[in-house]
Amino acid sequence: MDNSTAAKNSSGESWRNEPIQPKQKAVLEFLKMPVPPTRGGASNLIKAVFEGPAGNSHQNLWEAAKYELHPDLYPPKPKKEIPTPKPPILFGYVVKAVLALAVIFYAMDRYHEYSITQKPAVSPPPVNEPAAAAPTVAVKTDTPPPAPERKPVSAIIPLQSTDGRTVQAKILALTKTTVLIRREDGRTFDLPLDQLTADSKQRIEEYRTAKRTGLVK
Repeated sequence: MDNSTAAKNSSGESWRNEPIQPKQKAVLEFLKMPVPPTRGGASNLIKAVFEGPAGNSHQNLWEAAKYELHPDLYPPKPKKEIPTPKPPILFGYVVKAVLALAVIFYAMDRYHEYSITQKPAVSPPPVNEPAAAAPTVAVKTDTPPPAPERKPVSAIIPLQSTDGRTVQAKILALTKTTVLIRREDGRTFDLPLDQLTADSKQRIEEYRTAKRTGLVK
């Protein structure tokens, strides 16, 4: 072993000469960067990109797309199970039922007493004169307008750039300024939104809204 290798081992950086890891390779291929053979070289390239001027944008796009592009390396996070509430004690049900019955009987007793003391005398109608029928009053009901139909939106939409180029692509991730798409040939691209036509931006906004409500096919 030469002096330089011994120095690296003693400083705890011998891992830099190990073969590149699958997750490092996936990040560099996503960023369209050259893939070095060692962990140290890959770490330096990834750090340089993510700490650069557009590092936050690249990192956000990668975090949004890595689960779909590499499900074998980044399996979906398990959903938290909602604990089942414990059933209430039977005694509580019995107490509530008894109280409810007591309130009902008390209200009925008060109503009966009030109706006896406050009931006015009613004169019988004349024998020869039939009682007049009460006029029929039409009750107008306001029917609310039907809610607009919510149609599902396809994840594959046509996009057109301001220079006239058109592509059929699947949206993988969205930020406020960029969209990550996958073309029909499988290649992925990071497009700035300001380079798309107004119709394409409208389709992207419809996709964004449908994504939030679970209406993406």
